[in-house]
Amino acid sequence: MSDAMVWGSVRTPAAWGSEIFQRDVRDLPSREAKPQQAKPQQGVAWLSAEEVAQLLLAGEFLDAGVKVPASFAPQALESATNSVRRWTVEGRIFAIHELYPRYQFDRRGRPYAAIEQAITRLGGQGELRVGNWFATPNEHLQGRRPQELLGTAPADILRALERA
Repeated sequence: MSDAMVWGSVRTPAAWGSEIFQRDVRDLPSREAKPQQAKPQQGVAWLSAEEVAQLLLAGEFLDAGVKVPASFAPQALESATNSVRRWTVEGRIFAIHELYPRYQFDRRGRPYAAIEQAITRLGGQGELRVGNWFATPNEHLQGRRPQELLGTAPADILRALERA
């Protein structure tokens, strides 16, 4: 599958998630631009490594039962961003053109276990194949997309993945 096929289809309701693709790749800051410190917006379908790190840090504060500070210390954000990049290299999560599909993470920023298992099973075919598998209605899931079931039916996803 070519990049053009995936990127050309992101605005269709059936492609790349149940959320509407809310930001255009051309609007993303360049690599030279300083990373934004804003908290990732709810409903955004794609996140940068820094935004995933912010989500993860916010989740840690929630778990600790303390109020999330207005801005995170630069060292904490850098450390969390390095963790996100390490998870990518280790095959625990995946990125397409350096953007992470939001559905990979729970509300506290932790990756769902089924993502790693899908990468192990499908990853040799590339990140686009993994992303497409999660975004495509699956006959073994009664026509639902695997990404819709990550938080509620991971066992069903794993059974469907065995048949992929």
